[in-house]
Amino acid sequence: MDLRLIAVVFAKEVIDNLRDRRSVLLALFYPFFGPVLVGTMIVLVGQAITNLPTTVFTLPVVGAARAPELIAFLKDNEARVIAAPDDPETAVRSGARDVVLVIPDGYAQKLDSEASATVRVIVDGSRLSATLAMSRTLTLLREYAHVVATRRLEAYGVDPRAAEPLSIRSVNVSVGKNLVGFFLNMMPPFIIFTIFVGGVYLAIDATTGERERGSMEPLLTAPISRGGLMLGKVGAALVFTATALAVHLAAFLAMFQIVSAGDLGLVNPPGVATFSVIFLISTPLMLLAVALQTVIAAVSRSLKETQTYLGLLPLVPSLPGLVLVFVAVEAQGWMMVVPGFGQTVLIGLLVRGEPIALGDALIASAVVLALAAALLTVAAWLYGRERMVLGNT
Repeated sequence: MDLRLIAVVFAKEVIDNLRDRRSVLLALFYPFFGPVLVGTMIVLVGQAITNLPTTVFTLPVVGAARAPELIAFLKDNEARVIAAPDDPETAVRSGARDVVLVIPDGYAQKLDSEASATVRVIVDGSRLSATLAMSRTLTLLREYAHVVATRRLEAYGVDPRAAEPLSIRSVNVSVGKNLVGFFLNMMPPFIIFTIFVGGVYLAIDATTGERERGSMEPLLTAPISRGGLMLGKVGAALVFTATALAVHLAAFLAMFQIVSAGDLGLVNPPGVATFSVIFLISTPLMLLAVALQTVIAAVSRSLKETQTYLGLLPLVPSLPGLVLVFVAVEAQGWMMVVPGFGQTVLIGLLVRGEPIALGDALIASAVVLALAAALLTVAAWLYGRERMVLGNT
C-alpha cells in the first residue's frame, strides 16, 4: 500500500473540506455550544443559590393573623411576609408566586395546648426558583419548630439536648458546593455527541458527495488501491473529528476556569490533566465514529439518505450519557464491553474527580478498536465494489 498516495488523498480531502463552511462550522464552532450552555447554567444556578441566604425573599402567607409569633420569627429572618392571593394553588401553578404558606384555622389553639399544629407549604416543584423558595421556607419553619420545642422542654425542666440524640453534619464530597456540580454530569453526552458530529460532513462529502458529483469514478481509476483511497478519506475525517473534540474540551476547560474564579459553588473543576485523559480515552471512539460514518455513506443510495442516517447517528451513543446525568452508576466490567457506553462511564468518573481503573480503560478501548477495525474492513470491501461508482440503485 503506497503511503504517499494515501497522504495525497488525505491532503485533498482536508483542503476540500476546509473550504466547506459546514465542515469548518462543525469542527470549530459547534463544539463551543455545549460548554457555553453548561457554563451559563452554572452561572445562573450558582448565583441564585449563592445569593439566596443573604437576600430577603417574599413569602405570601394565608392566615398570618393566626400565628403572630411565627410571622415575627419569619420577618426577623429576612422573610418579607405579604398577603397571599385568594387562590394560592392557582397562583403557584401559574408561576405568579413561587411558594405560599398556609396557616389553617385552629393553629393557635393547638399550639397553646402543646399539641402538634400543622401548616401547609404550597409549591410547584418543577421550577427551580420555587424549589429554592420552598427550601428556605422549610428551613425557617424547622428552625421555628425547634425554638417552640426547646421552650416546651425547658418549661418541664428537661434539657433540650436530650431530645436531640443525633448531631448531624453533612459532608459534600462533590466538586460543587451546591447544585451546580450537577451540571458536570452533562459533559459526557456533549463529548460523545461531538465525537459523532465533528467529522460527519467530511464523511458524507468524501463518499456520497463525490459519487453524486461524478468525481468518485476518476478517483477509483487513480493508481491507488480502493482500500488506500478509503484510508485517506477516513484519515481526513478523523482529523476533523479530533479537532472538534479538542476545541470542545478546550472550551470546557476555559469555561471551568472562568466560573470557578467566582463564588458560584464550583470547586476543584476538571483541569488540563483530566481533559487530556478524556481525549486519550475518546481516541478509539473517534475512529469508531469515522468508520461507522464511512460505512453508512458507502451503502446509502443518495446524499439526502446519507444526511438523514448520519444526522440521527449521534443521538444513539449520546442517549446513555443523558440517562447518567440523573442516575449515578458504579463502573462495572460489563459496561466496558459495550461500545461507547464504557467511554461514557469513564468520562463521567473523570469529570467528577473519581479514579478510573486502567484495566477498565484498556478493555473499553480494545472493544471499540476491534469494532472500528471490523467496520473499516467492511468499508474497504464496499469501496472495492463496482457499485461504489453508481450507488446502490
